[in-house]
Amino acid sequence: MKEWRNEIIGNCANMNSMSVGKDYSPKQIWYLDTGSITENRIEELKKMNILNAPSRAKRLVKNEDIIYSSVRPNQLHYGFIQSAPENLVVSTGFVVISCIKSKIVPKYLYYYLIQNTTTEYLHSIAEASTSTYPSLKPSDIASLEISLPPISEQKAIAGVLSSLDDKIDLLHRQNKTLEAMAETLFRQWFIEEAEDDWKEVSLKDIIELQSGFPFRSPSFTESGIYQIITIKAVQDGYLDLSNADRVKEVPDRMPSYCFLGIGDILLSLTGNVGRCCIVDSQGLLLNQRVAKIKPKSNFYKAFVYTYFRRYETKLQLIEMAKGTAQLNLSPIETSNIKIKLPPIQTLTMFNDIASPCFDRIVANKLVIRNITKLRDSILPKLMSGEVKVELE
Repeated sequence: MKEWRNEIIGNCANMNSMSVGKDYSPKQIWYLDTGSITENRIEELKKMNILNAPSRAKRLVKNEDIIYSSVRPNQLHYGFIQSAPENLVVSTGFVVISCIKSKIVPKYLYYYLIQNTTTEYLHSIAEASTSTYPSLKPSDIASLEISLPPISEQKAIAGVLSSLDDKIDLLHRQNKTLEAMAETLFRQWFIEEAEDDWKEVSLKDIIELQSGFPFRSPSFTESGIYQIITIKAVQDGYLDLSNADRVKEVPDRMPSYCFLGIGDILLSLTGNVGRCCIVDSQGLLLNQRVAKIKPKSNFYKAFVYTYFRRYETKLQLIEMAKGTAQLNLSPIETSNIKIKLPPIQTLTMFNDIASPCFDRIVANKLVIRNITKLRDSILPKLMSGEVKVELE
C-alpha cells in the first residue's frame, strides 16, 4: 500500500468533455438513452438522423469512456464504452467520464464507480438534491476521492475483474442466442406454417394464472431470508433482484404456489404490463400484481413461455390493460385470450427442442449470479488493496 495514493477523480478524469454543437457535421448518429443500458448491458441502440434526434441527444462519447446516469444511481444505468460505433451520442441524462490515461486506467475507475458503496453514496447525494427527482451533478462524481495504486497494478486489478465480467457477458450472449432460436422456431411452426384447421382454444385451457400475495410493507426487512418478487423485479426475459424487498417469515394465509421454484414463469400485471421471465433463483415469494403462469401440462411449458415472450403478445396485453395513471392487466381477461393450438405431436416436438434451450438459459443465469456475487465480493477488497494481485 506504500505506493498507493489518494486522488480526486476530477484530477484524473474529465466530465462531459465533448458535446454535439452547431458545427457537428455527421447527419447520422447512434443514440443511447439512459433507460437502454443497465449494468453495462445495452438493450437498445438507435440509429437516427441528427435532425430527428431528441433534444437530450448531446453527449459525445469515445472508446473507454464511462457513462453514468445522473438520475437515480441505484437503478444502475451505467456502462463502459468499448468498440463504440462511429458517431455514438448519449443522453444528457448521463455523465460522460473520460480518463486521463497517464493517471488512471479507465476500467479501474469504472469498477470503482460501480461498487455498491460508491453507488449507495452517490444515490444518497442524489436523494438530497433539490431537483424534482434524485439526481447528480458531474461535480458530485468529480469530487469523489479514489485510492490509486501504480498504473501497472491498476491494469492488473481491472484485468481480474474484467475476466469475470467477460464470462458473465459470454453467458448473457449465449442466453440471447438460445432464446432467439426458440422464438424463430416458434414463429416458423406456429405462425408462418399455422394450419387453418388447428383448434381454437382460450389460454385458460392450457394455463392457470396464479396471482401473488399482498405482502404488507411494514413486514419488509433487509435481514429477511425471503425475497419478495414485485413488479419491479419482473423484466423482459430476466429477473432483477437487485432491489428486492425481504421478509423474515411467510404469512400464514399465503398460498403455497407463492413459493416460487426455479423454472417458474412470471408475468407482470401492473405498470409496464406483459413483461415475462423465468425464475432462476431460490428463496423467492410472489407478490400481488405479478402472476405465475402455470402450464396445465409440461409439454405446454416451452410453448407458453415463448408465446408470452413474443413482442406481439406483449403489445396485445398492453392494449388489453386498463387504467390511466397506471395500467392494470386482468388475469381473467388474459386467460380468455384465444389462440390456435397446434397438434400435440407438434407441441411435443417443439418442447423437445426448446425445453433444453430454456434449461440451459436458467443454468447459465444461476452461474451468472454466482460469478456476479464473486465479483462483487472481491471488488472492494481489490480496490482497497486488502487483496493483492500478482503482477506479470
